[in-house]
Amino acid sequence: MRRMKKRYKKNKEYNYKRYLMEFPVKLNEKIEPHMTKTFDDADLTSKETPKQETVNISLIRNKLAEESDKQKSA
Repeated sequence: MRRMKKRYKKNKEYNYKRYLMEFPVKLNEKIEPHMTKTFDDADLTSKETPKQETVNISLIRNKLAEESDKQKSA
């Protein structure tokens, strides 16, 4: 997480959080096709065991009617 600052109206500042996720290089081919999509919501779940920690992030978006029609015809 990183704190971002943006100035407006000369002397006032707007502060907000920005999250950055780094993925291993071997996942680039799977992630890159989704980089241009705009997601509406995210669901985060985690599970921890003595040997392993797992974090699941589900990005959710509502498809437009045109997109779903294209996938049906393909």
